[in-house]
Amino acid sequence: MSLYLDIILKNYFNFNGRARRKEFWSYFLVHIIVLLFCYVIHSYIFFLYLILTLCPTLGVGIRRLHDTGRSGWWILAMNSPVFFIYYYFMFLDSDISANIYGESPKDSYMDRIMRDNQPENNINNENIINKNSSFKLSSFDPEKIFGNEALVQVIIIVVIILSIIISKNF
Repeated sequence: MSLYLDIILKNYFNFNGRARRKEFWSYFLVHIIVLLFCYVIHSYIFFLYLILTLCPTLGVGIRRLHDTGRSGWWILAMNSPVFFIYYYFMFLDSDISANIYGESPKDSYMDRIMRDNQPENNINNENIINKNSSFKLSSFDPEKIFGNEALVQVIIIVVIILSIIISKNF
């Protein structure tokens, strides 16, 4: 319950960073229970709660995708016929090391210190592999391709709202 309240109160508009499986599934379980409770009370309360929790639900989903090393664009799969791919990603374990979305939330402070203090005696294979190629994987920057992440978040919210409206009309 504390993870649910943290997401609702502290991370309401947080779409950056990473979220562990425990954070996502704790939020998801409590969210479903509250949704069912609101539906039993009245359908207007259900829809009001659903609209009010749209941003934190998208935020924790995007942060969970970031934790598995995937772009937030995969959250669009949640509203499509292949929604099982989205939930498959939610079950995957976190990236152990840091990725482009931040440090691993599983790493403790001592794990990071021990990893940073290890001597590097090995040859950097990435430089050898990419020496003759014009494209280097280390220079890949999603910001250059997708632009501002806030724009991506607005597009995702608009697509979800439009899909709800369209599904109500049919």
